[in-house]
Amino acid sequence: MENEYLLMHKDIVVCSMEISASGEISHIIRSEINKAHFPLGGQMNDSKFHDWWRDRAIPKSRHGVDTALERLGYSSTGNVLVDNLALSLTDCYWIKPRDSDITWKQVNLFKNDFVDIFGELTMNEDANIVDLRKDTKFSPASSQGELQKKWCITSDKKRILIKGNYGQSYQQSLNEVFVSNLHEQLGCKQFAKYYLSQIKTSNDKEGIGCYSYNFCNENVELVSAWELLQTDKIKEGSYYFLLKSACLKYGMKEEVFDQYIDYMIMSDFLITNIDRHMNNIALLRNPDTLELIGFAPLYDMGNSMFYDCNYEQLKNIDVYNIKTHNFITWEIDLLKYVKNKNCIDLKKIKPDFSIYDKDIEEGKNRYSLIKELFFKKLELLKRFQNNEKISRKR
Repeated sequence: MENEYLLMHKDIVVCSMEISASGEISHIIRSEINKAHFPLGGQMNDSKFHDWWRDRAIPKSRHGVDTALERLGYSSTGNVLVDNLALSLTDCYWIKPRDSDITWKQVNLFKNDFVDIFGELTMNEDANIVDLRKDTKFSPASSQGELQKKWCITSDKKRILIKGNYGQSYQQSLNEVFVSNLHEQLGCKQFAKYYLSQIKTSNDKEGIGCYSYNFCNENVELVSAWELLQTDKIKEGSYYFLLKSACLKYGMKEEVFDQYIDYMIMSDFLITNIDRHMNNIALLRNPDTLELIGFAPLYDMGNSMFYDCNYEQLKNIDVYNIKTHNFITWEIDLLKYVKNKNCIDLKKIKPDFSIYDKDIEEGKNRYSLIKELFFKKLELLKRFQNNEKISRKR
């Protein structure tokens, strides 16, 4: 059975559509008068819009999803999305039942209280929690990535995103804080600062996670680089040039693009962040005027510092041949896009590896090798700044 909904941008109707209980959409009728407010990722055609909608749901591959679905009685993450009106804490889109008089003011998660029970259960499948869905109206039902995460509201009403880790190690959370400290040393102003947090994992076990404050609000929303790329036909070649073209088309100055991307590439290279895919690069815009504000703060840097390598693998790492999810496949080849090699003052870097003492005992023997690899990468960047040719060894 399908029900008719209106896709809203705050209180602006951008289209009507039918949505099944499992979250599949059909019979899309766009509003011509409000077409500028239609999601950028779906503006080109209905096929792109279907992709945008599917990407809005929590990924089925996220750790802990199956347990959360079972305990809360949902059939799919699409079902979760519809039940929570497709609300997000990164933009102002939501769905409104056709026969409802509900308003943005009533559902706005930036202002209204919520409890992210689904997120809690992905982190701790054994959590003894009360189902408060009827008492708190709606919850965030849209976030990307496979890592467990949940939204919370602090005592002073700020929204924070708490994240867990893969496996038993706490390294991804420790990485986020380590990298935050590096960005501060370098004087970077555009990064999401992460803090350590106590979390409960399976069997109510105490563990270490991390959290960051939401940099979006009802006046600032996020548009991923991937969504921006969908506004034009994807051509063959590096996403670097495609993203630059799209950013300039929407009013960004070339020097702003170059400064941000130069710093991103060089800092990611230093920490070996292998997960800077096009959903981990984002821009901010004003949801009312639709004006592009600029790049979002750098975020999601936990998949770095060789987090997924065991001791034996670390001994065999070749820093000249590291694959990454980014504009192109090979990390070292990203350096060719850097316009200003001196965008980072490497003399300011004084890494404090003591934070990794907080990891579980089984993983601690790896950090001596990780530290060595970090300084090898630092030396490569110094050579790069001295105009030495740095390239893959085949």
